[in-house]
Amino acid sequence: MSEAALEVSGVVKRYRDGSRWIEAVRGVSLAIPRGALVVLRGPSGSGKPTLLGVMGAMVAPSAGKVVVLGKDVTHLRDHHRTALRRERIGFVFQELALIDRMTIRENVLLPLVPLGGARPTDVERAEKLLERFGLGDRLDSTPARLSGGERQRAAIARALIMGPPILLLDEPTAHLDTENALIVVSLLAELAAEGTTVVAATHDPRLADDARVNRVVTMRDGAIAAP
Repeated sequence: MSEAALEVSGVVKRYRDGSRWIEAVRGVSLAIPRGALVVLRGPSGSGKPTLLGVMGAMVAPSAGKVVVLGKDVTHLRDHHRTALRRERIGFVFQELALIDRMTIRENVLLPLVPLGGARPTDVERAEKLLERFGLGDRLDSTPARLSGGERQRAAIARALIMGPPILLLDEPTAHLDTENALIVVSLLAELAAEGTTVVAATHDPRLADDARVNRVVTMRDGAIAAP
């Protein structure tokens, strides 16, 4: 089995903008080892979220090859992509997408709805995740009653409820104060040390410059910048 959790080779992603095409990702080749904490770093517009989406089978590439856990997923049909993401990849989007009218416990269990809903063992797992992330006393709170750092941790717990071996995050510390940012960075480092492959897109030096990060990949104008 390949030691890479994620591999992209010559990946290109083009979007149509009116009468012209924009290349958000241009010929990127990259391998992410299993159990590594890797940061995609670069300014806005450098292609970080698009590459994250391509690597996680959220976005189909316009050209190139994508391999997830040794499986070529480049040409998967949409329903197969959905199944792969549900079972093998956890996503945390910059907007977090927590549902305001639901409690934090209910938000974490939301990915189980398409599978028929949560079983007692799932509820127990959700509560243990939230306890681990410092939210054990906030199970019945709604997102509006949580701080920014607490919401970020709740979103990470939701991404992990299915036990995926890969976790992808877009700007996980961008809007957090220093204390909460460092809590999230430590959490990501712990997950990687336990074997989860963690890839985060960020421009935040509090994450990118942390000594526990295994590799920083700098992007510029849709491509990997020369070291």
